[in-house]
Amino acid sequence: MEITQLEQMTKEEVLNFIRKRLSFGSEIKRQLKHVDEDDFSKEHRRFEMSGCEQTTGWCTLFNTAILNEFANLGIYDYTSYLFLDFDKGTPTVYLKYYDENENLEYDLNGYTTTEIIFTIFELTIFSGRSKRPRS
Repeated sequence: MEITQLEQMTKEEVLNFIRKRLSFGSEIKRQLKHVDEDDFSKEHRRFEMSGCEQTTGWCTLFNTAILNEFANLGIYDYTSYLFLDFDKGTPTVYLKYYDENENLEYDLNGYTTTEIIFTIFELTIFSGRSKRPRS
C-alpha cells in the first residue's frame, strides 16, 4: 500500500486497514474449532498494555513486533527514535524527529491498538514532516 493511497482514505478506512494487517492468518482460522467464523474474522492482534511480564523484555518484544508490521510504510523514516511503552495500561509514544532536537512524549491513555497505530501514522507518515534520506 502506498502512503498516498492511505492519505486519501477516511479515518475509518485507515483503521480498517490497520485491523486487516493485524488480523490472524487463515492458517490459524483453520485450526480452531468451536469458534464462530464471523466473530473470529473481527479479531486481530492487540498490544499487551498491562506492562506486566514474567520474562524480562517480553512485552517490549511483543509490542514492537506489532508496531513493526507497519515499518514498510516508513513510520521510522521520520524519527531518530520512535518507541512505544506501556505502564499499567497507559500507552506512551516517545519520539524525536530526525531533523529536530526535541524529545516528544504522547500519552495515549484510553486508546485501542488501532487508534495508537493511527496516531503513530499521524505523527509520522501523515505528518508532512521531512523524511530521513535512506539509500
